[in-house]
Amino acid sequence: MNASSLCAPAVIRGGKPLRIGVHPTNLHLLLATRWEGAFHDLDIEFVRYANGRESAALLAAGEIDLCGTSSTVPIFAASTGLDVTFLAASAQRRRDGALVVLSDSPIQSMQDLAGKTVGLARGSFQTYLLARALEKSGLNLNDVTMCDVLPAEGLAALQQARIDALVTLAPYQDYALTTGNMRLLHGSDALIPNRSVFWTTRAKKIGTYTLARFFEGLERLSREIPQNVAQAAYILAADDTSQGLRRAWQRAIVARDWSIHHINTTILHELQEEADVLFAHHVLDQQVNLLA
Repeated sequence: MNASSLCAPAVIRGGKPLRIGVHPTNLHLLLATRWEGAFHDLDIEFVRYANGRESAALLAAGEIDLCGTSSTVPIFAASTGLDVTFLAASAQRRRDGALVVLSDSPIQSMQDLAGKTVGLARGSFQTYLLARALEKSGLNLNDVTMCDVLPAEGLAALQQARIDALVTLAPYQDYALTTGNMRLLHGSDALIPNRSVFWTTRAKKIGTYTLARFFEGLERLSREIPQNVAQAAYILAADDTSQGLRRAWQRAIVARDWSIHHINTTILHELQEEADVLFAHHVLDQQVNLLA
């Protein structure tokens, strides 16, 4: 299966707004929904949905025109035959992900996860992170039971002992490690690039002008967010009642590199390596060629 980093051909959209898919774990686009002036030179419509893993189906159904997700989601989409077109990528976020366990857990190393249940958002970057961490310890995904949990629900699942370990992400990993009853089993910094990618499908035929303005809007957001941490934290923590989580959001915003990058050979090779690892772990039904 092939995916492309080339812009789609320039066409007239017939006056229709650009429909941008938005879900809770792509922070650039989530913030854009409430950020004054975001994509101000485009006619846009934000289409909200609960989970980034729905993105491919929404693109295929014609309900959105483009989206931003973890790098894993378009790889799965390409493996099913969707003609993926990469538009842009975030900076690497190598520390934005971790495996955690309860403080009193008997699990002391990755090898101890064999036969255990690990909570994660399956089909997201967390699958790739877990695969890499297990590989490093001589294990593979078949050696654990993966339990699908949403990021905001994972900490409760671990505390209630419904899972033995959790793959989490910012700001929840920071919150988990400061509550006093969880500890780090393995970080992500030496394992995966962990970029967000912004993508569409070739069938959408979005014009080059529109794509250029979209990229410029992302760049503008990437400059403004670090200068307005309190505003960004207020938006992202709107549904979090815990003061600890609100503070964790602020720390996560300050720590993150918000920069946006054009797709280049380095990024494509990162994506290809991820696709190869996922295929080797039998989570992709078909090999994916992102370099063709």
